[in-house]
Amino acid sequence: ASGNGPTQVSVGIWIVDISKIDSAEQSFTAEVAVVLRWHDPRLAHTGSGIVRYPLEQIWHPRVAVVNETSSVSRKFPDYVEVEPDGTVNYRQRYAGAFTQPLRLRSFPFDRQTFHVQLVAVRYRPNEVTFVPDEDWIRNGLQRAGGIAPSITLPDWTVEKWETKPLTYALSPGFEYSGYTFEFTASRNVQHYILKVILPLVLIVMMSWSVFWIDPNTSNSQISIAVTSMLTLIAYRFAVDSQLPRLPYMTRLDAFFLVSTLLVFFSLIEVLVTTILDNKQQTERAKKIDRYCRVIFPTVFALASIAIFAHPRG
Repeated sequence: ASGNGPTQVSVGIWIVDISKIDSAEQSFTAEVAVVLRWHDPRLAHTGSGIVRYPLEQIWHPRVAVVNETSSVSRKFPDYVEVEPDGTVNYRQRYAGAFTQPLRLRSFPFDRQTFHVQLVAVRYRPNEVTFVPDEDWIRNGLQRAGGIAPSITLPDWTVEKWETKPLTYALSPGFEYSGYTFEFTASRNVQHYILKVILPLVLIVMMSWSVFWIDPNTSNSQISIAVTSMLTLIAYRFAVDSQLPRLPYMTRLDAFFLVSTLLVFFSLIEVLVTTILDNKQQTERAKKIDRYCRVIFPTVFALASIAIFAHPRG
């Protein structure tokens, strides 16, 4: 707006609500209030009142949200309020889903960083610079931002947040001035421990009951092993809907794989002991059963520790 150096645009961002983080869609649904303030001496006027202009009638930094989806709506009309000294105030409230690539290797023990990124379309960092709003900082909002304490996000815990200027590269060599609000949240694992991991452990333990059944009763042994296998596969499909189709394994995937292999090997063990029993080698079959009573739980315990022991990613 002015010839002497970049126009300074002060920014205040307040996250009014975060209602959902969707891992399968790789997005989060939020309501974000943004206040932009800049000085334009050409709009200075006499009198003590505030003059309102439609945004398109005056110079403005053409701020857009980089990672908004088509569902994001603007709650306020596109008007600015100009103070007598030429200070321009623009307020907007964005509501909807924002895209966010997630790193899900540690799912469900994961911690993610989400951001709402603003960019001044058409303006380079030497033309427009974004700074935290001093008025907000004076009023006690550090770094001119924040998250409402009463957000409705049920399955995540917001740990920290920050605001910072960040240039946005539209393509190599085309860097536009930008500003981002980042917050880090960790997934609440209690739901997954109680509703996914614990039942999974019980299904695997159910498959071990074949090691205590006499090899003579092979029918009940095989039915237990097959039932465990089918239950595990059904369970797998139920949990899969919560994640996108990832090209890598998450921690929960690894746990499912170990569980499935152990249930499958218990089925193989039943077949081996049944064959031995049919060949009148009952004592040998019982010996294998006794070994498996120790080997299977030990392998399962060690594999579970290896998968879940290291901290959140």
